[in-house]
Amino acid sequence: MPRVFKIGSYWLYFWTNENKPLEPIHVHISEGKPTENATKV
Repeated sequence: MPRVFKIGSYWLYFWTNENKPLEPIHVHISEGKPTENATKV
């Protein structure tokens, strides 16, 4: 899970080869530790 950057307690990161069928490119945003159900943008 590569982290793009962190602002305060928010992490912006991405996972590769996510879900089936594979999802288009996007980033996740979470407060605190990254989770699978974080907001996707």
